[in-house]
Amino acid sequence: MTRNYLKTLLIIAMAVIATTASAYDFMADGLAYLINADGTTATVTYLDRRKSTNYDQLTTAAIPAQVTDPTTGKTYTVTTIGESAFYSNKTITRTEIPPTITRMEQDAFGSSGTKNNVYITDLARWCAIEFANDGANPLYARIPLYLNDQLVSELTLPRGITMVNNFAFVRCKSLTKLIVDADVPSIDRHAFYNCTSLTDVQFNGNVTRIDSSAFQNCSKLATLKLPATLDTIGPSAFSSCSSLITVDLPAPLRQITKNAFKSCTNLLSVTLGDNVEIIGSSAFNGCTKLASLNIPPRLRAIGSNAFYNCKLLDNFDLPITCSDVRHNALKGTAWHDAQPDGVTYAGYVAYDYKGEMPANYHLVLRDSIVGIAQYAFYNQKNLEKITLPFSVYDLGGWCFSQCSNIKEVHAKMNSPRFTPSQYNLYGAWAVFLQVNLSQATLYVPVGCKANYENAEGWNQFGQIIEEGGMTGDVTGDQKVDIADVNAVINMMLGKAESSATGDVTSDGHVDIADVNMIINIMLGKNVFD
Repeated sequence: MTRNYLKTLLIIAMAVIATTASAYDFMADGLAYLINADGTTATVTYLDRRKSTNYDQLTTAAIPAQVTDPTTGKTYTVTTIGESAFYSNKTITRTEIPPTITRMEQDAFGSSGTKNNVYITDLARWCAIEFANDGANPLYARIPLYLNDQLVSELTLPRGITMVNNFAFVRCKSLTKLIVDADVPSIDRHAFYNCTSLTDVQFNGNVTRIDSSAFQNCSKLATLKLPATLDTIGPSAFSSCSSLITVDLPAPLRQITKNAFKSCTNLLSVTLGDNVEIIGSSAFNGCTKLASLNIPPRLRAIGSNAFYNCKLLDNFDLPITCSDVRHNALKGTAWHDAQPDGVTYAGYVAYDYKGEMPANYHLVLRDSIVGIAQYAFYNQKNLEKITLPFSVYDLGGWCFSQCSNIKEVHAKMNSPRFTPSQYNLYGAWAVFLQVNLSQATLYVPVGCKANYENAEGWNQFGQIIEEGGMTGDVTGDQKVDIADVNAVINMMLGKAESSATGDVTSDGHVDIADVNMIINIMLGKNVFD
């Protein structure tokens, strides 16, 4: 390769770098602009991408609603502030955003200086701006916001505002109180993230969703009035709101998502609505002063670490609907600390084994339990025999994983059980992971062997042996059908002598509850539905 050829390549490369470094179409009043593809709008862009800061000759960034190209005389509407346009600027102390701006690209104001103030004239238009990330918003640098030259400290979002977009008020330094009268459907993610001066939030409109991290790290937020219409709280929506003391959650809410109130270290009391079915992973993790919490009657699942280290919570009387409890969900609570050594039960869930299992241990789980918690008996090397009651419905993932000395499992269920899927907050089916089942024997009810032989995981046992009667088979014909319902009804009416097989629920009575259980078994439903 000749020296002249190398020189030519170097000149071309330098030309390309120069072109990309100063890639703007024209300048006006100290700002650089790109003409957008539609030919009628423009984007404020950076001067030189190679520089660590841009516009360091300016103290005011007065972005106009319209700008004229001085060369062509054509006028454009300014709609966008481009990627990294004012990145790392330390000289600008006043930024004026016109109502024509609809989008701010990634890091448009990222790493900006702390002396800047932001001025807007149209609150609704500001709430509707699409911010590509938190650094796209000039408020990112923890600076004050001015609306029509008035400092925004107590902000009311009035009726007529239709959205509060992602990152709309992220890190707004001046905001102390928020009143939402607008009927916006949602407060979008990170909308008020890290507003560390915010103390009071009141919803008077019909908001249905508060999205992920919307108020995360609002460390002075002490008063929170949620809307009665709220049905969704997103992940981390109020996490690290360390001044919150009480929270009353509205009736429509069905799920508390992961990390929703994590590390709210001064939270004393939470009232959950009766319709809450799922409490997500780490939802109240680290709420060390939380002492008052009601358990909703329809609760079905509690995620991993949901109440981890909630040191003052002393009651987890879970309803019979709650069969799915995840890893460490109740660890570090006063309730768990107070449990004696041995198997612990949270309501109708076998939660774990405290202390050390005796040698050659036979684990006989309590009749009527509906679930076994995730990792409940993980790595118990002394566990050799397990008896599972008919009532158990959900087997938590890894609940017997690495119990490498299991020799017998006595399953009283007519059909095999698995880890929950409809309320699966995370994880996969791995009940007997790293257990050599080929060396173990599975005992199942008479007439049910085929159910287990055809079930993934359960068919790995070295032997499957039938023992005892099939639950619900009152007539003894190895089927659960309408004949069994009739047999129980005849016992109830005194037309036939009551028997142990007729007491399907094992409550000491032959009554309508036994009929209901047989019908649920026939339908393949959870016997407690």
